[in-house]
Amino acid sequence: MEKSDLFNQEFNSHQQELLQYLDANMPPAKLLVNNKGQAFIEFLFILLAMIMISFGMLKGLNSSISERWLGTVKAIAKPTPTDIQLR
Repeated sequence: MEKSDLFNQEFNSHQQELLQYLDANMPPAKLLVNNKGQAFIEFLFILLAMIMISFGMLKGLNSSISERWLGTVKAIAKPTPTDIQLR
């Protein structure tokens, strides 16, 4: 054997022993197989988040846009004596 092979064997021997011990003494992992409905619940949460973000943006944008239009209309109609009333 070469020196590098001996070094790697000695360097990794403790890790190999530990892995062999764990493989021999640990019970097999039981995986969660019954995850019915999890994807549906995640979909509902994502949909709810998107709806809340959309309504928040619409509320914020619509109020600021309406205020800007109202200010523009009042600035244009300022020289006339008519009062601007929104329906």
